[in-house]
Amino acid sequence: MTVHEDAAQVLLEERQADPDSALTLAKMSASLYEGTYNRQLIAWVGQTPQDPAYWPAHQVAALIDVLDGLAYGRIVRRRIAIGETPGPDADRHGNAARLRNLGAPFHADLDRSQNGADSDGTLWWDQTVNFWRALGVRTLHQQGIHGSLHAPFEVRPWRVPLEVGYTLPSRTLMHLAVESGCPQPWRSPLRLLDPAELGEAATARAT
Repeated sequence: MTVHEDAAQVLLEERQADPDSALTLAKMSASLYEGTYNRQLIAWVGQTPQDPAYWPAHQVAALIDVLDGLAYGRIVRRRIAIGETPGPDADRHGNAARLRNLGAPFHADLDRSQNGADSDGTLWWDQTVNFWRALGVRTLHQQGIHGSLHAPFEVRPWRVPLEVGYTLPSRTLMHLAVESGCPQPWRSPLRLLDPAELGEAATARAT
């Protein structure tokens, strides 16, 4: 396994050792298998050729860790419209051209060779932008579905890893834990950042 998969395995063992965490793990695994969980939400964290219903347990543990961060405001997010879908992985120059459609102040640098690098490139912005951060407050919609209140979270110019196409939940978690950000799975135009890792580059702003 890769370094990030090994780390997810350790996380899995820690969850299995705690009764409450083990129950959460079992419930998430069941919801993935039954297809009852929000598929778009899962795609924000990981996308693979294999259906999430068949992800190994350590990937489910990594998925839960990132979703918890989103739900309780430890991770902020933002959608970025691209307007195109990615080409084959081998089409590095074509994908780089497609990424030029990003609107200001966002920019993407795609590694043309990649050659086993930790990410496919870099996403960056050159002025302060608003992300969204959950406040940890539960709300009940008219349809009876629970959600969370969110507030804008300002992030000054920053650089984060970029991923094109498929990304394991454990890789997303690795970027959040180690590189102060997470990859951008192109199929789901979303940015996730860990405010605690950003330090002085991030400030909270409520409306």
